[in-house]
Amino acid sequence: MARQPSWFARMLASIANLSIANQFLIAASVVVFGLMAAVSFYTASQVEQSALGAAGSAGAARMQTSIAPLIRRGAGDAFLFDDQFRRDINSLVGQGPKGQRITNVKIWLADGTAAFSVKAENAGGAVMFDELKAALAGETIVSRTIEEKHGYSQNEKDEALLEIYAPLLINADGRVILAGEIYLESNMLEEQISRSRAISMIAVFLVSVPMLSLLYLIVRRSGRVIDEQRQTLRESLRNAIDLSIENNRLRVMADNARVEAGKLNERILDQIGADLHDGSLQVLTLVKLRLSDLLSADDLQQSTRSALGKLLDLVSMTLEELRNLSAGLILPELEHVCVREAIELALKRYFEITGCDVRLEVGDDIDLRVHDLSICLYRFVLEGLMNSFRHARGNRQMVRCVFIRGRLYVSVADFGARQVLSSAKEVSRARLGKVSQKRRIRSFGGRMRYFPRATGSIAVAILPINV
Repeated sequence: MARQPSWFARMLASIANLSIANQFLIAASVVVFGLMAAVSFYTASQVEQSALGAAGSAGAARMQTSIAPLIRRGAGDAFLFDDQFRRDINSLVGQGPKGQRITNVKIWLADGTAAFSVKAENAGGAVMFDELKAALAGETIVSRTIEEKHGYSQNEKDEALLEIYAPLLINADGRVILAGEIYLESNMLEEQISRSRAISMIAVFLVSVPMLSLLYLIVRRSGRVIDEQRQTLRESLRNAIDLSIENNRLRVMADNARVEAGKLNERILDQIGADLHDGSLQVLTLVKLRLSDLLSADDLQQSTRSALGKLLDLVSMTLEELRNLSAGLILPELEHVCVREAIELALKRYFEITGCDVRLEVGDDIDLRVHDLSICLYRFVLEGLMNSFRHARGNRQMVRCVFIRGRLYVSVADFGARQVLSSAKEVSRARLGKVSQKRRIRSFGGRMRYFPRATGSIAVAILPINV
């Protein structure tokens, strides 16, 4: 059973789906209200400390002016806390401004004994606590009855009265022999603390809200700009994807058109070779035979015989050129042969034309059967060998075919003397042959490189193969 996300996770997910401006408003509100609470509590704490300090000073002064003069000593130098003293102290209870009146008075001896209390049931016990120790040491301490230090009545606990501990009588040695404790109402102090807290919160709120509103408007405007830019980017991305799809479609169409053009070109070349063989070669053969018959006649004049001989030589040379051209254009049956067999057929045809052997190196892992590719490689190998034969006759020749990382490498190389082009016609013909070879290889998405060297030349075809 899948675990349900917690409420906190759901809340974060809901916030994440809001706009940037609303997210900012929520975050800023949390910060502002947290700041308001922190400032209010800090202000209230400072006000409370100041008020307690002032109350302690005022209480200590009251003890010295109102209570200390009433203390008398009896026989044996003992302090008298008789009925007269009690009546005098009782007259002090309830005095003072409203909210700061005295509610109880206690007098402590140096050993921690409660020598006097307005409420007689609280007197007579001996106890020592930190506040009393400080008062006996000469300090003025302010505390509250909510912190139980000695016996309190339930009413004193409920009202959370202020307790002021201060030295009451000091002997000639400077030692405190009596410490006083008075209880004061804390209503005014609580009101002052509440008022300070409210004022600080209102001040922070009044300062923060306009600033927060201004920042919200800025962020909202920025959020709209970001949303517009995001929408623009999405549209641009969508257009880019559409253009990419269209470019891929056009590229596939261009590749198909290039391959079809290559196929058509090969068919045209094959048809031209067949037409030459069946038409022009047959006519020139008949012309050659007729010229031979004319030259065999005995009654020819010498000038006529010489002219006919030159004409026969020209026809023979033209016939040989056309036969070589036709032999290079006519394709053998390559319908179901693999790449290796197509290259072997090219070498066989080259041997039939020139009588020269060629070294062949083919990788064992090559078993590609692509009809149009076989035609392309047949043309490339045969034309490369024929160019080498025409311009560097006598060089050793080698054809190498390897398949490496999805690419087919076919090279035609000759080793020996450097190729020499004796005329501008041969230069133009060689350049045209290289251009046609490059176009043929490029029609299959490949490329051709030609490297002339001092000891021969190398033509390399690189074709991508998807297997």
